[in-house]
Amino acid sequence: MLRTLLVRLLDRLENVTILAAGLCLLAMMLVVTVDVLMRYGFNAPLGWVYDFVGKYLIVAAFFLAVSETFRRGGHVAVDLFRNMMKPGVRRVVDIVGYALTASVLLAMVVTGVETVERAYVRGEVITGVVSWPTWIYYVFLPVGIGLLLVRVVLHVADLVMGGEGYVSSVSGDHTQPDDPASVKASGDGV
Repeated sequence: MLRTLLVRLLDRLENVTILAAGLCLLAMMLVVTVDVLMRYGFNAPLGWVYDFVGKYLIVAAFFLAVSETFRRGGHVAVDLFRNMMKPGVRRVVDIVGYALTASVLLAMVVTGVETVERAYVRGEVITGVVSWPTWIYYVFLPVGIGLLLVRVVLHVADLVMGGEGYVSSVSGDHTQPDDPASVKASGDGV
């Protein structure tokens, strides 16, 4: 019950972060378009665009989307040998692999929080046209990776308890038999 509640909460948080990541992409397109128009149309480029897009929007878009991408099975995976394994061996390999991944993610979150705190306390800024505070873009790492860490831990816990995990395409094969496109592509369709 608690695990189901936690999964629902995580799903909602990931929905919010993926929406925010999409808005960052939209903002990138708009800001860069305005900068190009200003640069070539009026010979008056916006001097702050490079830092804002490169340090804030790209970082935010990446880290805010990372957990949702894992949930949907969208991360790159090399599963040549994994698919040759018997299901029991595959489960053990998945549990060990994702448990090790969780330990690396935890180290990233802890280091990220420390970096945010240090940058905030020191008042670190980017030197440029606008003195952007660095802690704001540092915060996206522990937030995004923190959500991914929770998702991976829940995935491992479910695998350990005998479930299929919370990320279907990570624990199974990558085909969806009910999808007409995959039936047609596999040659089983009419």
